[in-house]
Amino acid sequence: MEQQHMDMFGMPKEWLDELIADWKEPLMGGLTMLAMSVLSDAQERIALGHDDTARQYINRAKYIIKQAEK
Repeated sequence: MEQQHMDMFGMPKEWLDELIADWKEPLMGGLTMLAMSVLSDAQERIALGHDDTARQYINRAKYIIKQAEK
């Protein structure tokens, strides 16, 4: 399962969950801001031709949005 998360997100799921928890703290901007930041990073990767990394960033953003809905 860990390898699946690495392939999907480019990082362990636990790291992504920790990032989400940090951004829920006051003054950090919240999960919407985090998802927007990750999508901006994905756009940059697309521009650089790093398609697989961009895909992982988009998957991260989708996961963050899903967590924000909980």
